[in-house]
Order: sequence, then C-alpha cells, then structure tokens
Amino acid sequence: MSYNFTLNDMEAYKFSSNKNDIIVTFPKEIGFISTLKYKITEDILLLKTKILTSEKILLHANSKIKGLVINIVLDGENNIIDNNFKREENFKKNSSCIKYMNEYDTTTILDKNSNSLGIIIEDKFLEKNFNDIFDLNSFENFPSVTLKNQISKNINLAKELFNSPFEGKLHDIYLQSKVFEIIYNEFSEIMNHKIYNDDKKVKLNQDDIEALYKAKDIILTSQEFPDLVTLSKKVALNQFKLKYGFRQLFNTSPGNMILEQKMIYAKQLLETSEFSISEISNFVGYKYQSNFTNAFIKFFGVLPKDIMVQRKYYY
Repeated sequence: MSYNFTLNDMEAYKFSSNKNDIIVTFPKEIGFISTLKYKITEDILLLKTKILTSEKILLHANSKIKGLVINIVLDGENNIIDNNFKREENFKKNSSCIKYMNEYDTTTILDKNSNSLGIIIEDKFLEKNFNDIFDLNSFENFPSVTLKNQISKNINLAKELFNSPFEGKLHDIYLQSKVFEIIYNEFSEIMNHKIYNDDKKVKLNQDDIEALYKAKDIILTSQEFPDLVTLSKKVALNQFKLKYGFRQLFNTSPGNMILEQKMIYAKQLLETSEFSISEISNFVGYKYQSNFTNAFIKFFGVLPKDIMVQRKYYY
C-alpha cells in the first residue's frame, strides 16, 4: 500500500528567514520529514533533511527555484521521478547530484529512511563568482539541467557539516566554512572536467595562432599590461581560446605572462628610475601599493625597497 501527498509551492520558505525548522508529519504515524534550514549568505541556503518512513509514500512537489542545487545523500537513498522529463532518478548513499534548476515538478518515493544535505546557490552568487564556469543563459529554456551525478568525494565533509558539534556564532562560522569548502571542491571538479572536455574539442586555425602571437607581442612589448577581457578584444579571440592557446603554444597562461612582464618592468624602474614605489605600482596597474608590494615579494622574494637602494642615487 502507498500513500500520496502533495507539497504546494515551497518558494515562501526558501529565503524567508535566517533559520527555520520545517517538519512534515504524515497521517497515521507512517513517517515524517524534518528539514533544518540555514541561511549561509544572502544567496546560499543550506538544508539538512532527515526522512523516516514505515510505509511507501509518494510525495509530489513543485516550485520555481532559479539556482544551482547541490544534493548529497548521506544515508539511505532517494528515488525521485522528474515529472517534467518523465524519468526516474535514483540517488544512492554517498552520491552527489548538482543541478541547475529553473523549476521542479517531482514525485519523491519515500520507502526508506534517509539523511541528505542540500545547498541552494542563487544566480547572483554564480554570476559574481563563477561566470567563467556556468553560462546561465544556456539553462534558461530547460526546467532543470543535471551537471553532475556520481559518488561524492565530499562525503566526509558533508557528514561533518550534517553533524555540526558547535552552537551559537561558532556554529554559524563552522557551517559557512564547510559549505564554502564543499562548493569549492564540487565546482573545481566541474571546472577540471569542463577544461578536459573543451580541450578535446578545440582546434586552433591559422587565424587563431596569429592572434595568439599578436597577444603575446602586446604583452611583451607594449607595457600596457591589459587584463584578459581587453587583450581578448584587441586580438579578436574569445577568452577561452586565448587561455587554451597560450597553454598549447607558450606553456603558460596570459595572466602569468602579464604578471611576469609587470614584475620585470617594475624591477627595472626600481633599479634605474627616480620614481617612487607608489608611482611604479601605478605604472604596472596596481591601485594600491600594498598589493604591488605583496606581488613583488611573491615573484622575486625581496621587498621593492631592497631593490631601490641599489640605485646610484637613492633618497
């Protein structure tokens, strides 16, 4: 025997407050769903969900969600029917699924106890931090797009997050640090997979190669030190091909080559010119002298002023 229930639009509780305990108790004591909700940032939500059932339950739910969802199954398994695509998906223990969702219309089959962790990331955060990984416009015409569904490498981290031992402010800091670590690990894996697959597809034609050598000449001879967007426009080559081509032809990235030229030019000015460190840092594109000093130390292993004292005339 199975029981059918429907959860209406869940949008109202998604980002409504800092923390809510959501408990759905089913009739006849056949089970319950307990979800703890934590607002990690304005754009990131953490959900800890525990399901206990003694009977088979079909739970229908639909909502507009607009964001990326990371779901990690810690114990048990989840069987979910995607009503938009008319297909059933099985998520076993220790698996993680990453989907971009505009809306969902699902039927979850509850016949086993399970614990799971969900992280919802809104578009604003993705656009600000991961625009080079996710083309959000390409997801607009689909209810959902699955980006990953496999055994999770973050299972121990997810279990630590689910069973947080802290309270109060320390608890909030702990949750935030673990959530960001999971996001970093999952997105790094997606990025590495994307680069590998894209690399296999990319072909450089003669025009591309000429554009890449032109970009190299601009970096080495112009002392303009352009950013990647500007350099891409100057040579009429998209940023992906620019980065890919530099790896293939010059065994480095445009960013590293630009940084190297900045540091070499700055060192030359420190040794031979009468400019101050502040002026030189501006010449090579740094708004703040402290950022230039840190970059210089990291590159050469010495302070800019230690180079400057070698001038013939040092004041």
